[in-house]
Amino acid sequence: MEFRKQTMAKTPIEFAWIEDLLPEGEWRRKSMFGGFAYYIDEKMILLTFEGNDTKWSGALFPVDKELQPQALKQQPLLKPHSILPKWLFLPTQTESFDDVIEGILRDVLKPHSIWGSIPKPKKGAKKTKDVIDTKIDTRKPTMFSDEPADQALQKAKRVCDLKNLGTGAQAAFATVGIITAQQIIKMGWKKAMKKLVEKKPKYRHSIFAYALIGALKNTEFTQISEEEKAEARAYTKSLAPDKKAALPKKSKKAKTSKKTRSLKPPAKSKNKTSKK
Repeated sequence: MEFRKQTMAKTPIEFAWIEDLLPEGEWRRKSMFGGFAYYIDEKMILLTFEGNDTKWSGALFPVDKELQPQALKQQPLLKPHSILPKWLFLPTQTESFDDVIEGILRDVLKPHSIWGSIPKPKKGAKKTKDVIDTKIDTRKPTMFSDEPADQALQKAKRVCDLKNLGTGAQAAFATVGIITAQQIIKMGWKKAMKKLVEKKPKYRHSIFAYALIGALKNTEFTQISEEEKAEARAYTKSLAPDKKAALPKKSKKAKTSKKTRSLKPPAKSKNKTSKK
């Protein structure tokens, strides 16, 4: 079986934002096949690959073969991967890639979901004793979970205390001088996002805008209204770099000089006039 070979990064870069879509404190990440596998409890739900290799770059979702027709009916943009047929593949080049990922993960995270796979234990592996493992999300105080929005926002100190924003978002905001949750609350989601995108363009995607809107309402990003999602998508597009402004000035001078030369009368016409 042919797997992708590349120099492996320790943490995701291009697809780091996908981790903000996963329930905080409930998932874990593991390096696999040159990419990153994501688990909730013992179930593997997602595998991501970064880079320019079109055969691998994107997101793969494990689904048991007998359930794949049902999964493909829910998410028709997916297709079985050419090398890992148990996985349904969404290439990076897919139009509205980030919005499609959001929709798929919404199905993946539903109770009793058909998505995901529990890896079979390796042959010869020793059985481990049952251990009671209570997972506590230390990044986000539990007292924030069921409180009214105004109270939760008032108590939030760190960026990762806000709903939908994890330690990755906190580190990113710190690079542009946004250290506390109160700074984001005071600025509003648009100004905060614009400031971050100016330095880190990879955060210019609608899912991150959804997360910021939800953070300031103390609600899950999937629960914001359709009007708010439309506003987020429109604002995200407005942050795209102006390609015309990026054109070199030399090209404009060249066009001007051509026009100037074209306005001069031909040399032959001058000669004829002088003979007369």
